[in-house]
Amino acid sequence: MTALPAWDLACFSYLAHAQILHVARYPAADRGAPVDRSRTSLAGDGPITATVASSLGLRTVLVSNAVGDDLTGQAVTAQLHASRVEAPLCGRRPAATPHLTVITDALGTRTWFADLAHVHDSLHHADKSPLARARLAYIDCYTVIAPLAARAIDTAATANVPLLLNLGNDPIHPAVADAALRATVLAVQTGLPEDQIDQADPLARDTLERLRPQAAIVTLGAHGAIALTRGRGTRLHVPARQVRVTDTHGAGAAFSAALAAAYLDGHDQAAALDRACAAGTAHCTTSSATVPASTAPTACAAVTLPREEVPLCSPTT
Repeated sequence: MTALPAWDLACFSYLAHAQILHVARYPAADRGAPVDRSRTSLAGDGPITATVASSLGLRTVLVSNAVGDDLTGQAVTAQLHASRVEAPLCGRRPAATPHLTVITDALGTRTWFADLAHVHDSLHHADKSPLARARLAYIDCYTVIAPLAARAIDTAATANVPLLLNLGNDPIHPAVADAALRATVLAVQTGLPEDQIDQADPLARDTLERLRPQAAIVTLGAHGAIALTRGRGTRLHVPARQVRVTDTHGAGAAFSAALAAAYLDGHDQAAALDRACAAGTAHCTTSSATVPASTAPTACAAVTLPREEVPLCSPTT
């Protein structure tokens, strides 16, 4: 008798602590700028996708690298526990937890700096079996972890678990392309800057041809998101709506979580895309991925300040 899936959604990604800083204007080289607000969060997309999916009622598990027993590692672990995301500890804890610093400004500039020492080795040894025991698997296919993502795809594909792949706006890695052709891929998600909207359809078509998903989705910030489907080649577009934005960190992951939930609920591509866009936009108005203040290091405590008015959040992490 076939065992029932242990989880609704299994997510594969690196796991890190993130600090998001906002300045009025990003400074020029050899210059600085005062921080007007900050908060802490999880990174990469997979951990945030898992926490948002859990809030939507899905049983979620995260396959990732180990984090340290330092203050930031304790904060990351506490956030996953508070969000009811299972995250089995695999391998030796590093001395320091992987860390991202993200800097944004009022003009929409977003720059990130990553210290991901030991992530690759830890992910290599992580137990990937939960990906074979879920109804749906989400896999971050960033260039920096692409060969490991390909192995994760193979693990899910061997068990006939359908996949949602996130490129994180990176180009398609050959290892990921090869593995995807052996899998059932419901959708591939990527994104473009708003001023490159004319490249969205060519990018979606290229993704369809190379990875053969049922749908290729491109998020476009203030322009919403488009999807091209395989077979009839239907083009879908969900426009963005105006909201008051706190910041956009994790919006793409919220988009992915709602997309996964919609697929698992049996919604068609149009309805799933609409729900995903709504979730990504709503995430921009909250700090739902913020590490609890009680467990966050004092220097990284979240600060609540008035929100700025911008046209729309960009559904990218």
